[in-house]
Amino acid sequence: MVAGGLILALGFLWAWTGVPREPVVLTPWLMAEAWPRRGEPYVLVFTDPLCPFCQRLEAGLAGDDALKPYVRFAPVLGHEGSYEAWLLRLVHEGWSEDEARVWLERGAEEARASGVRLTPTTVVVDGGVSKKTLVGFTAYARWRKEVMDALAGR
Repeated sequence: MVAGGLILALGFLWAWTGVPREPVVLTPWLMAEAWPRRGEPYVLVFTDPLCPFCQRLEAGLAGDDALKPYVRFAPVLGHEGSYEAWLLRLVHEGWSEDEARVWLERGAEEARASGVRLTPTTVVVDGGVSKKTLVGFTAYARWRKEVMDALAGR
């Protein structure tokens, strides 16, 4: 019981601090091809559908009409079924299954090559350069403030 509480507390501490903070350098494919063209700066969020912190972040985003980042799949080891969950999500949005599989596999490879190791990972991009990276999630208000500050150049 005590060990379980300690593990849970360490998990929350990790999510709060975002440790480890590995550099995320988006690959050219992620920068140029994976997202529709939109005015910069913009926000990319890498999630795993079975990650509880990702689910909380996406719930916050669903109720925020002012902030609409690009949300992309980044599989986490040990989350069996996350690929299938993302596949169903894309098919539900109108993608063909083959198209969705190709896009998911390429996107997951590119996320790994960019240094995305944990979810959620948020990257604020400006002028084709990763301006700020947030790894982990605790509360939507805190996450949103950090993202908005980065978008504003603060």
